[in-house]
Amino acid sequence: MGLLAQKKAKRSAAEPEKAAASDSASSPDKVVDAIHRGILAGRYVPGQKLIEADLTQSLGVSRGPVREALKRLDAEGVVELTRHRGAYVRSLTRIEAVDLLEILELLTSFIARIAATAVARKRTMGEQNARELEEAFHLLERFKDPTLENAAFLEQRSHFYDALIAVGENSQIQSVMPMMRIHLLRLQVQPFFNSEDRQDRLNEYAAITVAVLGGDKAGAQKAMRYHMTHMRQRIAQLPDEAFARG
Repeated sequence: MGLLAQKKAKRSAAEPEKAAASDSASSPDKVVDAIHRGILAGRYVPGQKLIEADLTQSLGVSRGPVREALKRLDAEGVVELTRHRGAYVRSLTRIEAVDLLEILELLTSFIARIAATAVARKRTMGEQNARELEEAFHLLERFKDPTLENAAFLEQRSHFYDALIAVGENSQIQSVMPMMRIHLLRLQVQPFFNSEDRQDRLNEYAAITVAVLGGDKAGAQKAMRYHMTHMRQRIAQLPDEAFARG
């Protein structure tokens, strides 16, 4: 199974959390994976409290593995643990959101550039993944209708980025991309965007796709930087209630 296929399988929103408990991983790993799946499926959202008793019952594990998993997720920046309030899905402050986007601008610009480079070199796997990128963008275009579910739009946008990463064939990108924190930020701010914002983003994704599929390295990098710069501007304009308190 290729990288993109693995990611698609992992994101199956239809899978219940108990499915994560059926594999051969250790109990804390099962809990971490289940919470990751829940975030990707929109079952867990920023600011939501995670109840230990609910997790032990739904996953069929004891409290020890749940607590260990929550500590790991706290270290990842996905969950926030406090002594008196318990565990909550992490919600970013405005400063944290801007700081994250500054890092992502560098990473995603690199991703777009190496994807276009792979297409230009006409690598065998790169050509195959390029077709998947084109398909991913066309699926994303369907969400120009603002009445469509936000969670489904976010999932398809993640699929678009997975396809873009796969085109570049860099084996280490996934390990350095803070995927869960990115998805949490998307979940956090998405309700505050309107249909015009969504159309603007789709236009930016279209420019990225065209440049990558055309093997235009400089153009792909520029299109991605333009998109990320505008995302930072959009987020800077959001009201205070879109963010956690500093």
